Amino acid sequence: MKLGCGTVLFRQFDLERSLEAIRKIGFEYFETQAVGPWCPHVNVEKDDPERLVRLKDRFGFREITGLWSLNGNIIANENAVASGIRSIEWAAAAGIPVLHTGDGKKPKEMSDEDAYKVFAEKLSRILEAARKYGVTVAIEPHGTFSLTLEGLRKMMTLGEPDVLAINYDACNILRAGYVESGNNRSGYKTEGAGEDELAVLKGIADRVVHCHAKDINREKVCVPVGDGIVNIKGCVEHLKAIGYAGAVSVETEGGDDFDEVVALAAKSYAYLDRLIRG
Repeated sequence: MKLGCGTVLFRQFDLERSLEAIRKIGFEYFETQAVGPWCPHVNVEKDDPERLVRLKDRFGFREITGLWSLNGNIIANENAVASGIRSIEWAAAAGIPVLHTGDGKKPKEMSDEDAYKVFAEKLSRILEAARKYGVTVAIEPHGTFSLTLEGLRKMMTLGEPDVLAINYDACNILRAGYVESGNNRSGYKTEGAGEDELAVLKGIADRVVHCHAKDINREKVCVPVGDGIVNIKGCVEHLKAIGYAGAVSVETEGGDDFDEVVALAAKSYAYLDRLIRG
């Protein structure tokens, strides 16, 4: 397994300073986001992907494991297809193998059937680009259909494993939380009761190519991995048992105190390193 860290932990700070801190902790892999203004570390419309590659090499990282797509709320975001294709092109140019995206929350006035049709049609166009550029699109549990085992299984029928997979986030499954981003706004909401995060993973593990390790306490506040209520241990142990070789990447919603973020990331690294190597 590749133990990594998302720069979103440091989303309020400069990318170079963030990467330096992540590498000093011991992480050899990282991922980033193209989800401005939430995490403005990468702008796929303006930034040179080679700059990110140079930063990777400068700080001694082995790989950039993933990129979160701009406008990833596929159902409701009018720019989801164009920006998804652009994000794929950018990821390919930077040597990033996986592009994270999500279904997002459907509009209240739209039926589930109509929303799924919209999602499937838009996703098909994004997957055409993924196939062309050799990037795997990974759906993260974040929305109307992706927060349940049934929904994830159904979504995986829309593409072959080489172009469509899952970026598994056990925390999102547990708290049934979705994030809406794009169109210059971002927001987090929770509704309903979450499913068992380990049971869901076991049901779709063959399609998982990337994982987020995010933990929360009972007040739904992010804490160091291993200190909260998410069954990260069970999920990692299951991934080990099936020979998973993808990334397990630490993630939070980001913090506003740099030293506190470093401490959380360092404690998470130590916990996951013991778990993965043990």
